[in-house]
Formats: sequence, C-alpha cells, structure tokens
Amino acid sequence: MTKKRSLNRDKVLQTAVDIVRNDGLKALTLQRLAHDLNIRTQSLYNYISNLDELIALIGAHLINQLRQKIIDGIVGLSGKEALIRFADIAREFLIAEGSLAMIIFHLHEAPKDSEFNNAALQLVALLNQVIDSSHIEVHDDAPYSHALIGSVLGFVFIETSQFYKDETYGSATKSYHQMIERIITPSKSLA
Repeated sequence: MTKKRSLNRDKVLQTAVDIVRNDGLKALTLQRLAHDLNIRTQSLYNYISNLDELIALIGAHLINQLRQKIIDGIVGLSGKEALIRFADIAREFLIAEGSLAMIIFHLHEAPKDSEFNNAALQLVALLNQVIDSSHIEVHDDAPYSHALIGSVLGFVFIETSQFYKDETYGSATKSYHQMIERIITPSKSLA
C-alpha cells in the first residue's frame, strides 16, 4: 500500500521558517528544504514557484504575526501611549524572532503585488491609523511613519548586530525609548 503524503503549503512554509530561525536565511535553499521535508526538490514546485516566492511568503507570515501582536497589544490604548506600545511590540517581536526577522530587509526584492508587500502595506496602514487617532499634530502621516518604522528597524538591526558590545538590554531599552520619544514628540522647531 502507498503511503499518503500529508504535505501542504503550510507545512512547507513552517519548515522553511524553522530552517531560517535555526540556521539563518543563507541556510534556506530548495535542496535543504526538500531534504528536511523528506521529498525531492522538484516536488517543492507543487507548493511554491521558487525561492524568492518562499522568502516572500515567510516575510508575509512574519509581518502578519507582528501586525496581530500589535493589534492585540494596543487595544484600549490611545495617543502617545499607543504609539510607544506599537514601537515596543515591534522591537520585542523582531528581537525574539532573531535571524527570521532579517527577512523583513528583503521586502524591497518582493514584487509589489506579493503577499509580502501587501502584509507590509497593512502594517503601515495600521501604524497610520494609530498616528491619526493619537491626535498628534502631523501634516502628513508618511514622513512620520517612515521615521518611526526606519528607527525601529535600524535600532533593532544595530542592537542585534551587537554593534555596541557593552550595552545591556536595559540601557538599550532606555536609548530606544529616548529615540521613540523624540520621534513621537518632535521639537517645535522641527515640526
């Protein structure tokens, strides 16, 4: 009797996520993925078209998880408090995900109509909703959200790269909050 396979796209994606989480993005190849799934490499094409699509799917999965954590974490908050919590959740999530979070830096390689790009746009839309509901006087959401997103990603990148070797998690958190505070409450001369 033939053994029935229970493989599906979700299992392919989860195995790919596990590879990246455990061994880094460079370890993710179609050959490695097929090996870990105990299938032939050619069989992967039943679930994904290529490695770029797989990375985009992982990125979308990651951003959707982050978006949901943010939604759950800011319920009942408003104003500056909601923006700070948004930024804190993003930082905590990206640090916890480690090498998997580095996939976010591949967003620019994904097609504009990809799930990855759509998930990122939904996250930015959520941030813009929080900015709009914060009653912070901003003429245009785009530069404000750019600054916040760029600062969070840049800070986490530097923090996880251990650029500042003597920095503790506590001192990094203090620096992070000072940075976020400056973005959220810019001086009047810059506004």
